[in-house]
Amino acid sequence: MTDLRGKPPGAPGLDDAALLSVLARFVGTARAQGILLRARTELRGRPATDSQLITRLVEGMRGFVGEADSRKAFAELTRAASPKTIEAIEIDVKIEADIARARLAARDICMALGTSALILQKLATVVSELARNQVLYAGGGKLVIRPCPSGRRCMHVVGSDKGGGIKNLPEIMSGKYKSRSGLGLGILGTKRLSDKFEIETGPTGTRIEVEVNY
Repeated sequence: MTDLRGKPPGAPGLDDAALLSVLARFVGTARAQGILLRARTELRGRPATDSQLITRLVEGMRGFVGEADSRKAFAELTRAASPKTIEAIEIDVKIEADIARARLAARDICMALGTSALILQKLATVVSELARNQVLYAGGGKLVIRPCPSGRRCMHVVGSDKGGGIKNLPEIMSGKYKSRSGLGLGILGTKRLSDKFEIETGPTGTRIEVEVNY
């Protein structure tokens, strides 16, 4: 059983006492312990970063507190951790509900980094579009959101899937492709919001890499 008095062996590096101190201020001690135990149990036995643990904790809180308090808790948990805790947030995208989860994760990490509201909205929109394409056209995929390396002031997003690829990509990127489903608009809109945009697609899947400066 997880020991809530300190960091379990092999678990992410945040100390449980520090986590409980933050969580309890929002949901009370008993609920905080339950949320933490559940998150530790879900992540046990697989590689996990501190940022993944924090994301799980905030998701567990959302049934008891409003969105504003969820964001405050995310920021406080992140400040209690070392900078490495916000290196990456990974999200498995399978169903429509995961699109909202990805958008909230983008907002949370922007709040933790202190970006402007404009950058927050841009990144949330980019992440939403990438996640939506994965759900609608590729049968799901994965998103990774993190600060850019080397101290650069930008957010880095990678969306990958194992779908059948994107047909007519040159036409889509030129803005000439018209689709009733909205696929072209989503990809082109993501590019326009990004300061860096790269895409690789083929019959074994698609990988899109995006940077948004702040």
